[in-house]
Amino acid sequence: MIGDKIRELRKARKLTQEQLAEYLNISSQAVSKWETGASSPDLEMLQRLAVFFRTTPDALLDFDRQRIDEEVKALVKDSCPLSGDPREREAYYRELLKKYPNNDLLLNYLLMVLPNSRAKEKIEIGERLLDTTTDESIRLDVLRLLAQTCHNIGEQAMAESYLRRMPESSYLKTEIGAVILEGEAQLREIEKTEDMCLCTLCAMLMLRQHRAESDEERERLSGLLDGLLALFARDPAFCEVADAIADQVRTGSILSSYQ
Repeated sequence: MIGDKIRELRKARKLTQEQLAEYLNISSQAVSKWETGASSPDLEMLQRLAVFFRTTPDALLDFDRQRIDEEVKALVKDSCPLSGDPREREAYYRELLKKYPNNDLLLNYLLMVLPNSRAKEKIEIGERLLDTTTDESIRLDVLRLLAQTCHNIGEQAMAESYLRRMPESSYLKTEIGAVILEGEAQLREIEKTEDMCLCTLCAMLMLRQHRAESDEERERLSGLLDGLLALFARDPAFCEVADAIADQVRTGSILSSYQ
């Protein structure tokens, strides 16, 4: 809670609750209630606290945001019917939004499950997120989802406008980690990068198949894809992920994140 942050800052300045209360011209009981979570400072008091502690109101509130985001991540990971019907997932996210209104993470999850038939609603939620989120990873994900949604409903100009707002990226984070880390941490980043690159390469080959202009070209790309997966499946280090990707290729689900 924000009270934990106030207590942390107060103790860092070696102040008692009474001394902080005196500066703010309030009772020490009010400070005590903040720190125990019985109440919270209003917006005017938040500004005064920020000035006193030489920080910003946002910095004071970020402590709560981080805690809430961790709670949301845990709820989504542990309780969400991820493999269920998209409608079940939507209902689950909307129920959580009642407890965590306008939470960036939940709105981003909601965008992922809304169908293209409700594109107008997806775009409205996405635009609101783009205006308010300070999380760059969420911003990039929203731009990706909106670009794909607009493309799928035939709004190509809008799709390309979202695409132009996405920055060029030369490296994956895991790729950099594979270079600069050491020991087991380095191995984990190497393996994650390998898996992602193999999955992406297979998806790109399938997309090439879809736009192939002849049966001969489609067969050539199909053989290249099968050969690539067979090659990796023979190596013990890659056989498990290669088998999983092969299943996704057979069902077409490997393209789900691009549609």
